[in-house]
Amino acid sequence: MRKVAAQSVMVSVLTICLGSQSLAQHWSKKAFDATYDVQSASGKNSLRMVTDGQGHMRNEMTTSAGKVITITDIPNKVMYSVMESQRMVMKMPYSDAGSNITDEQTAKAVNAKSLGAKVIDGHPCHGWQTAQKDSTTESWTGDDIGCVVVSTTKAPGYTSGMKLVKYSPAKPSPSDFVVPSGYKVMNVPGAPAVR
Repeated sequence: MRKVAAQSVMVSVLTICLGSQSLAQHWSKKAFDATYDVQSASGKNSLRMVTDGQGHMRNEMTTSAGKVITITDIPNKVMYSVMESQRMVMKMPYSDAGSNITDEQTAKAVNAKSLGAKVIDGHPCHGWQTAQKDSTTESWTGDDIGCVVVSTTKAPGYTSGMKLVKYSPAKPSPSDFVVPSGYKVMNVPGAPAVR
């Protein structure tokens, strides 16, 4: 049980990190439903990101071990990791303090290095490079859609990347951002704020 909980936290943090450019101090004002291919040392996975443009996000990471769902409420600074097979939810703090980019304003706030502009898969994009501790991320955000089109993160002994494969501007259902009823909610004591 403890191993499953730890794995769920780890995958939730990975999901947030991989999708971090969609979250911001000033979150994306565009609602969307985006699906990515994610490549990392653990293999190829699928990530679905849904946001309402009001600071709420749902990530669904599908891996060989199953699906991990995270629901992030940026205005209230909380994140939930949903473990369907155990009918449990882990609740932990979320910090968005200047760690993410959605536009030039948020890029300047975190001293991101501009990579310029180019068209990727038909989307006019602006690229940004950020560094945190031992990792460097290069991401290209679609000016037309307000979400990441392609992103690569490199750290010693680790490389991951994600690429947009499906996008819809449809506004999601509010139920996408609600913790499932009948699930046991556990607070993660002493958990660091997830960025």
